[in-house]
Amino acid sequence: NRRLQEMLRTMCKARGAELCPTDERYCIDNGAMIAQAGWEMLRVGQVTELSQSGITQRYRTDEVEVTWRV
Repeated sequence: NRRLQEMLRTMCKARGAELCPTDERYCIDNGAMIAQAGWEMLRVGQVTELSQSGITQRYRTDEVEVTWRV
């Protein structure tokens, strides 16, 4: 959604980051986006034990702590 991308671009700019939106073919598939985030975490060795994982349906994008990026 263009409005969401605009908001994300603003948040990224404020944090010195660059928004790289996903190809529109995959934007309808949350599974693909979750898998990509999981791959990025695994790639740098960040693993969350199943017992420590959970679901937060209304998680705010700007409250996510990204620890797998340097």
